[in-house]
Amino acid sequence: MPNCPSCDAEVLDIDVKCKGCGANLVSTGAHRMVGTTVLGQYEIVDVLGQGGMSVVFRARHTMTEQEVALKVLPPDLAAYSQVKSRFLEEAKALAQLDHPNIVHLYNFGQENGSFVLAMQYVHGHTWERMILEHGKQPWPAATRIAIDVLRALEYAHGRGVVHRDMKPSNVLVRDDDGTATVMDFGIAKMTTSTRLTATGQTMGTVRYMSPEQVRGQEVDLRSDIYSLGATLYEALTGETPFDGNTHFEIMSKHLSQAPALPSTSGVEVPAVLEAAVMRSLAKKADDRFESARDFRKELEAVLKDADLGHAETMRMSRDAMAEARARVPAGPVAARPSKPSPSPESPASAAVTRNLRDSVTGLADRLEPGESGAADTVPRKRSGLWLGLGLLVLVAGAAVAFVVTRGEGASGGAAIDAAATAVPREFQPAGVTWKGSGEFPADGLVVRVAAPLDWPPADVAAAFRKVRRVLPSVLAQKAPGAATFPERITVQIVPREVFCDRRILEGAQTVDGCKTLSIYFRVADRTLLVTDDKAQLETNLAQGVAEIVCIYNELAACFQPELVDAVKRAGP
Repeated sequence: MPNCPSCDAEVLDIDVKCKGCGANLVSTGAHRMVGTTVLGQYEIVDVLGQGGMSVVFRARHTMTEQEVALKVLPPDLAAYSQVKSRFLEEAKALAQLDHPNIVHLYNFGQENGSFVLAMQYVHGHTWERMILEHGKQPWPAATRIAIDVLRALEYAHGRGVVHRDMKPSNVLVRDDDGTATVMDFGIAKMTTSTRLTATGQTMGTVRYMSPEQVRGQEVDLRSDIYSLGATLYEALTGETPFDGNTHFEIMSKHLSQAPALPSTSGVEVPAVLEAAVMRSLAKKADDRFESARDFRKELEAVLKDADLGHAETMRMSRDAMAEARARVPAGPVAARPSKPSPSPESPASAAVTRNLRDSVTGLADRLEPGESGAADTVPRKRSGLWLGLGLLVLVAGAAVAFVVTRGEGASGGAAIDAAATAVPREFQPAGVTWKGSGEFPADGLVVRVAAPLDWPPADVAAAFRKVRRVLPSVLAQKAPGAATFPERITVQIVPREVFCDRRILEGAQTVDGCKTLSIYFRVADRTLLVTDDKAQLETNLAQGVAEIVCIYNELAACFQPELVDAVKRAGP
């Protein structure tokens, strides 16, 4: 793992900034773009990633304030017909794809010799980052991400688009619900087009390339299945199926060497899952799954037939995400909607999609790009661009990431599973001293009250206990199967201004709106900070408890208002 040249802290090769000192780890040229306006409507806010061919920026629409990701091909590279062709192929591919697991294209154009793609900004982090930070994932979490990717590929393949560069850096995982989104169709080939079929060049990243890609042969959807299989293999084991000192050595192994079974590396995975991964990595395309749908159905069956129940499966997934989130800058988080709200510029209708597709196609034809044959020779740790490193969603009233409780003593007989029994180190806000403290083992609760507040810790515990007592009756109506909570938490009652310390918000670069926050839960240490508004204590706790149930149990729709109302009706 490399070190930051400024502070010598360990960083990942894919990091743009050092998390220790904030020093820039990519070219200064990219950072000079911050503050400029592109395509007459997008103000660049930050650099998200930089690769061998393009730079990805976070930008904001100057009128709607919509956040977007701008992928920019600089003029010196846009002058090369092969590179330009690859970039335009990505625009054309995205223009005809409208699926919740595929990043949306909003706009495309030229700016001072550069080509610019304006795309959906996903609040999350790449599958690559998750693997690099943790080495490997619990198999249920990795399998669920793969299922989302297969949904995207199934949709794209059905419209004649083969991705041809599936790898973990091209998969974004949302922070709020763990949904995976596929990006970077830069070398995608539309099966109705011949522009990229006759080049005879290898396309893709060597660690994830299919044997037919290595040979420079024509590829079809089964090449994507192989590459996703290699990615899932890495997520399960922490290592790619094949490694070597040179690209040639790795490519040769794709052609002639069978990958080791994941179980031989000490990883415990269901036999059916292991068999599915190995089938996806078959040397002959005919021996792999015939379609993304077949692969998806096999993985879904593994989860369904596993001994783990649904709640336990989701607990493992959420715990893995929580560990990643603790290392990623995060901002205030709102109670998530059941589905992402459509963007003002999203191609929400077929007519808009057709118009955008026609515009991109027309521009591509006018530019007359040459054939694309640019092979990806970027080393593994710089193999792709990545987007979105944190949660930053505006909230009115209360902001909740995770709120936790236990089910012991809950009325109604609802069984509450304990998720994550290890007790983390308690969080200590800077400059805060505690006037009152109390431990309530029967509730899995520790309460701290900041000076100079004069709140009896027992009153906080009583409010928490009341919410937990009311919860089962609401669950019976809204989510009968939802029953997973962490084992133990700490509730800290603090003055509202504490929320404006960005260290509280796990390193967020901005604390705009901090004075509107009433709740914030730090996942890493399971510490719930609650503002010193005693009249709203029960309401805040009810909103938080509802949200954690929805997140941990992957509910499509949440029930904060119902639980708040039930708590109010319950009386003392």
